[in-house]
Amino acid sequence: ILDQEKIDFIDMISKNLDRAPLILFLGYNGSGKTTTIAKIGYLLKQFDIPCIFAAADTFRAAAIEQLEYHARKLGIKVIKHTYKADPAAVIFDAKKYAADKKCVVLADTSGRVHTDKNLMEEIKKICRVNNPDLKILVVDALTGNDIINQVREFDEAVKVDALIITKVDVDEKGGAILAARDICKKPILFLGVGQEYKDLKEFD
Repeated sequence: ILDQEKIDFIDMISKNLDRAPLILFLGYNGSGKTTTIAKIGYLLKQFDIPCIFAAADTFRAAAIEQLEYHARKLGIKVIKHTYKADPAAVIFDAKKYAADKKCVVLADTSGRVHTDKNLMEEIKKICRVNNPDLKILVVDALTGNDIINQVREFDEAVKVDALIITKVDVDEKGGAILAARDICKKPILFLGVGQEYKDLKEFD
């Protein structure tokens, strides 16, 4: 189940930098999306790959401020609108900015439950308008069996490209990793193993 081809994330991004790739992060509230975006931003900076954050979670209170907090610490620019703005438009503007600067867009999105049809339609619209290069589903290792529903529903809605599993440091069994891979057969890029920016391990 866990056998997968090795993916060199940094190499893949580097080769496509001229296209200003858009990486879209999806998942439930509390799955660790925003922190994971900050960790990916930190990782890209280690390899001198320029990136920006797109604050497309315009729904959750303080979501934009949370992303801006990480951005300030990391020295990364944030493209944002106001709360209740169209998230697809936020990402569209971020893409325009990134095209000029030749940098990667890391786009945050609202946490959504797979059973909420309106929110799932919104994520479909984001993908239609912006055509992301990589759609990463961020899932929490502590989710339990519901991880199967999450992965299946998101994959059916927008065809997920890869997974990042968070909070693996507090889940000694790791059963969620098996379940997620078994359901969608998509590669796992990284495991979140702590609160620090460096606490992102390439999946092996």
